[in-house]
Amino acid sequence: MSTQGTTAAGDCIDIKASNVILDVHEYSITGPGPGTSTGAGIDVLKSSSGAFIEGGEAVLSGWKYGLEVQGKNTISDWVEPDGNVVGIFLDGATGANINNFDTIDNSVYGVWIQGGKGNQVNAFGADSNTGTGVYVGCHDDDTHGTKCKGVKPSSGNRIYNFYSETNGDAGIVIDLGNEGNVITDVHIAGNLGGVDSIDENSNCGTDQWIQERTTTVFGVTSQSCIP
Repeated sequence: MSTQGTTAAGDCIDIKASNVILDVHEYSITGPGPGTSTGAGIDVLKSSSGAFIEGGEAVLSGWKYGLEVQGKNTISDWVEPDGNVVGIFLDGATGANINNFDTIDNSVYGVWIQGGKGNQVNAFGADSNTGTGVYVGCHDDDTHGTKCKGVKPSSGNRIYNFYSETNGDAGIVIDLGNEGNVITDVHIAGNLGGVDSIDENSNCGTDQWIQERTTTVFGVTSQSCIP
């Protein structure tokens, strides 16, 4: 818990070295509250490469970011980020594999990819987040449709085998200037912003929204390039 002390950045656990294996072993990592915390429950720093995190269904709650990944080639399995500002934040991360989780009741995003390339996020659910379930872009406040100065675009990310429902805004948004991403094997429906799947690039740019079978549902879409 945060009452036991945090790092200078306000994190509970920082991973700085490469090839670290962290077994959270079902323990909860609880922060001071999403309106108070400035850090993450677990933060994989830029200096780290090849970290492996096994959550065992551990809940990360009460943080600005439940799980923050800045390093390279991170693998995270079964970490449950609920009740944060952002559940999972891939902040300039490359080559990450984030899988097997649910992200619920976060106040802005369930999953946020900013300036991230070649990441894989799969086998998850994003439900009942106040803003958007999955957001690929630069804005930190659930707005979209404009670029941000000084922020690199996110490209080459594969987001698949997930559902995103009953979020306060959209189920998924790929914001303007973020291209080359792939979305497939999904059920996105019943989100409260009126549109479930949004791509702000004209004709989806080079993003690919793939309906690989009849059970794939993109819900109400922003453009016809999303099936």
